[in-house]
Amino acid sequence: MTLLTPPASTIVAQRPSEDADRAVWRPRGEVEVLRDQLRGIDRWNKARQMSEQATQATARSREGRLDVSRRMEVLRRQHEALVARTQDHLRGSARTLAFTAPCRAVLVHRKQWFRDKVAEALRGSGVEVMTGLENGAEAVGFVIAEQPDLLLVEDSLSMMSGEDVLRSVLPYAPHTLCVAQVAHEDRVGALLDAGARAVWTRRVAPLEVATALRELVRA
Repeated sequence: MTLLTPPASTIVAQRPSEDADRAVWRPRGEVEVLRDQLRGIDRWNKARQMSEQATQATARSREGRLDVSRRMEVLRRQHEALVARTQDHLRGSARTLAFTAPCRAVLVHRKQWFRDKVAEALRGSGVEVMTGLENGAEAVGFVIAEQPDLLLVEDSLSMMSGEDVLRSVLPYAPHTLCVAQVAHEDRVGALLDAGARAVWTRRVAPLEVATALRELVRA
């Protein structure tokens, strides 16, 4: 029995053989070998150049980050030096003002004659008496706004007691030296607890109070 094979022009598709995708070995000429060698060397050089470029780019990036870090460190040190110089200038100015500016005092007492006597004695020693008040609530607002160096309060004031005045003032005027006068000795502890540095009873004369205030200010 004879098998008829259709002509090649009628074959639409054929299953490739297992070795169809493999390179068919054949002897190469010397020129082809040299050409392949040159191509391999060229590919290797290109790969090496790309690797070197990537390495250089990484190095430049690292150097750039280091450079930015160094510049930031320099700026930080310059900023710290500037802050330190500013603080030194401010401390120097504060010392100068402390020696040249007069002490400023506020007197809060119900008795006008008492305020006048103490104010006269204080002014005679170079203390600037800013104002005399008899209202505790008004005293709180004035002291917080003006930040005087010295505050004298009486324990029995209108609107607010002297104790309440001290407790309201000191958190906002911590550098104000506060003193008080009380009617009875049993009130001394309460005024000291409220923040008074010194407390006198009404038996102490105004001039003696003024003398004690001058000593406290100078200390």
